[in-house]
Amino acid sequence: MIHSLQRFLTLIFLSCLFISCGDNEPKKKSIQKKVYITTSKVILTTFEDKEIAIGSVKGIIDPTISAEVSGNVIKLYARTGSIVSKGDLLAEIDEKNYKYELTLASAVVRRLQTRLDNQEKIYERNRKLVEKKFISSNALDSILSEKNETSEELKVSLSKRDMAQSSFDKTKIYAPISGRIEKQIPSIGDFLKIGDPVFQIINNKKLRAHIPFPEKLASKLKAGTPIILKSPTSPNTITSEIAQLKPKLMSDSRSVDVIADIENELDWQPGASVKGTIIFSTRQGLAVPEQSVILRPAGQVVYVVNGDKVEQRNIEMGINQNGVIEIISGLDQSEIVALDGAGYLTDQTKVNISAQ
Repeated sequence: MIHSLQRFLTLIFLSCLFISCGDNEPKKKSIQKKVYITTSKVILTTFEDKEIAIGSVKGIIDPTISAEVSGNVIKLYARTGSIVSKGDLLAEIDEKNYKYELTLASAVVRRLQTRLDNQEKIYERNRKLVEKKFISSNALDSILSEKNETSEELKVSLSKRDMAQSSFDKTKIYAPISGRIEKQIPSIGDFLKIGDPVFQIINNKKLRAHIPFPEKLASKLKAGTPIILKSPTSPNTITSEIAQLKPKLMSDSRSVDVIADIENELDWQPGASVKGTIIFSTRQGLAVPEQSVILRPAGQVVYVVNGDKVEQRNIEMGINQNGVIEIISGLDQSEIVALDGAGYLTDQTKVNISAQ
């Protein structure tokens, strides 16, 4: 029993000795590593309150030429893609039957004209005889009635001849405007009925841009507001004005259809896409690069460089434009903020600034 107690006391003594030795070891100091960053100055720049949308270009002058008489196509002088001028001959329809009708109508006119001329002569001779009382005036009335009847028949025949001439002329199809053939529909030998489409011509001297802008802008959009237009088909950027706004929202997209006219831009093509930019206002403001702004539980922050440390600063943001963010409050001009590496920082972190 005594030996067991001695062993127990010995173990307690040794344990205390080891603990005492461990407490006398020097404690290691924690060393904070520096974060490598790049920096950027807070600058003053111009911000634009603008809205951009994508729409399409449509032709204002793009008539579809239709056949005005029926018949077979015998000649085509233009094809899809052809450039034509106003008055150019585009196609011919078989004129044979219309030529026969014109010849017949012209012959009837000549016959009636000859008859009327003879009746005029007879009437004049008999009028003189009546004046000399050689014949009764009743005979003159009968001749006058026949002359008037022939005159009316001649008027009807002249109208028929003009109609035949018009139908004959319509066998030749001419370009009503200058432009480019967008579509050639019939081929040689095809039979056309009255009203059948033959060609579609587009003229890009006057075009119209239709651009849907969000409905939230309905109260800000006004006719006459400048709009900047750009299309992939042309190297030119043009400034136009809002010509009109459709009175109703577009039901499929809940957007406002903004219409702007484009004139004398020969590179622009109907059917092409167009980017419209409306600048509502411009203002000067402080700006930092986008990557300087970090989302933290406290909100949007930047890290302002102060010597070899950074200070976390809450900010209020405005417009995001061309890779920079407008700072409404929280920073002063020419302060320096962390750029690359900002996401690894916290308040009062020590930093090494790398050359940019």
